[in-house]
Amino acid sequence: MDDYAGRVLADRYRLPRPPADEFELVETRAWDTFSNQEVLIRQVLLPEVVSAEPGPHQGDGGDTAHRALEAARAAAAIPDHPRLVQVFDIFVEDGSVWIVSELVAARPLAAVLADKRLSPYRAAEVASDVLTALRVLHAHGWVHRNVTGGTVLVCDDGRAMLSGLAVGAAQEALCGYNPVPVPAMAGGGEAPGGGWEGPHSALELERARQARLTVIGPVTERWAPEQATAVHENWQLAPPVGPAADLWALGSLLFRSVQGHPPFPEENTAELVQLVIAEPPAYAEECGPLRPVVESLLRQDPEERPDAEELRGWLRSLVRSAPEPDLGLSTVPVPADDPHKLPVVRRRGELVRRRKAAAADPVPAPSAHGRHKRTKERTQRSARGPRSLGVTLVGLVLLLMVAAVLYAVLFMPRGGTGDDEGAAGATRTLPAQVPGGDDRPQSTKPRNTGSPATKAPRSSAPATSAPPPTRSTPADDGAATGLGGDFRLRTDPEGFRLAVPNGWQRTGRNADGQVRYTGGDYQLLVVPGRDTVADKGSDPIVYQNDEPELAGFRASGWSSASGLRRLDMGGISAAEGEFSWSDASGRQLFARNLVMIRDGRYHVVLVVGPDGRRADVKRYFEKAAETYRTT
Repeated sequence: MDDYAGRVLADRYRLPRPPADEFELVETRAWDTFSNQEVLIRQVLLPEVVSAEPGPHQGDGGDTAHRALEAARAAAAIPDHPRLVQVFDIFVEDGSVWIVSELVAARPLAAVLADKRLSPYRAAEVASDVLTALRVLHAHGWVHRNVTGGTVLVCDDGRAMLSGLAVGAAQEALCGYNPVPVPAMAGGGEAPGGGWEGPHSALELERARQARLTVIGPVTERWAPEQATAVHENWQLAPPVGPAADLWALGSLLFRSVQGHPPFPEENTAELVQLVIAEPPAYAEECGPLRPVVESLLRQDPEERPDAEELRGWLRSLVRSAPEPDLGLSTVPVPADDPHKLPVVRRRGELVRRRKAAAADPVPAPSAHGRHKRTKERTQRSARGPRSLGVTLVGLVLLLMVAAVLYAVLFMPRGGTGDDEGAAGATRTLPAQVPGGDDRPQSTKPRNTGSPATKAPRSSAPATSAPPPTRSTPADDGAATGLGGDFRLRTDPEGFRLAVPNGWQRTGRNADGQVRYTGGDYQLLVVPGRDTVADKGSDPIVYQNDEPELAGFRASGWSSASGLRRLDMGGISAAEGEFSWSDASGRQLFARNLVMIRDGRYHVVLVVGPDGRRADVKRYFEKAAETYRTT
């Protein structure tokens, strides 16, 4: 109660004491003395010309106050839903309407966006929860009219909730508009304010226009084109405000969440209203896969916007296609276990304190509870338990190690294929160079590409059986290497050799030092020693982060990286990674990249293809990386 030492509202709700240099907050926590629970109280100020007390209406001011109170109470009567914040109480005091709601363990979306922008997929998750709440309101005939970054709450568990319905209804009633739907009016028997339906004359409309510009302010989400047209000079041509206005607000909120700024400038309320009516919104260039959804929701004509069911399908498909989170360079390797340390296993109740021999007593001292009494013999046996258990564990571990070694010696194959796609400390084995200018691999053990059909058979021919190819023209000698019928070993004039799929065309070395092999939608890029270690440093991971061949990945608004790791390739320092991004034309690309340091220079092998054909990209890359040699 010391935290709530401020004023008391309605003889029930205790507010916290505000700091000396601040006014009381418009939205604050409070303590409900009736239920002994924390609640959230929101203040809606009434204009000075409006009577703050409901009851006998005296003139237009009293009617307006009564309409605001009844509109908020009608909004609070909607049944509870997991995606809607509950409203407990609504009352008028000291010239304001006070709305009491539940206190949710969440942050407003505006506070989340102040720290960082959302990714398109995370924004789709939040929008899906908000759309669920809007569908409930629309089913009861309500239009929320207050979907903003302050009313969307992001909970600690990741879900989103929607609040602010009662506040928005009270504000709309204060501005001269009736937010209560007809079914809600029929349920109460009479519309709030005695059948009031909104402004009818030009004078009433001008008052409503000025009031809404002042009360709502420059918030893009609350100025859908049909709402902005209602306060414009051509108000009689404005379409009715319906569920499409909430979907427009949701599209504007998605734009703000991903782009980091609203679709229209918000310096002045009147200018914002004029821009919403006359100008299209800004381009959603950084929304990635969410861009078509945002642009369709921000259409000016309400009839052209997607309905809630269609939008729900789009958002669900986006959430389902979201990539798995990738830590990338932020991954912290777990230190290796010390083989000299064994775990200490204790059973519950076996850890007891030994008494000194001089103070030994055949009868244990009485304890507070009879179930804790033990004899001396049982105490000593329990104390010896962990030591004997540790000796047993050591014996079992030694037996398991001996059995594993015997099994490996007797039953494991001598020359099978291996998989080096393990942890960050994996080792890639390269064949040794053969003296005499021919560096054909002595061992043709292929890398495991994940498909039995792509594993090449072992070659029984010696590595020096074929003469070294010339450097003048690329040579096709795949038949002598055991690569199979899909690949040929090509010796390139630029001083390297690697396996290339049959039928791929070679493009000469360009100004960036790249040699390209192209086959349909796939490309194989080789950079044979363009950069030196003296210029770029000796860390292949750092070089891969700034590699010119991955400039499209770094420039893309939607991209992800995985499998970034260092490799030990027979004493050669190297790095490897997988990258996916969207190019300027909207195509989704996937690439496998390998960086090696040979003779003080960086060599790059990169295979790029469609994101939907990752298996083929990995297959081509495995063959090229396994057989790449300098000549």
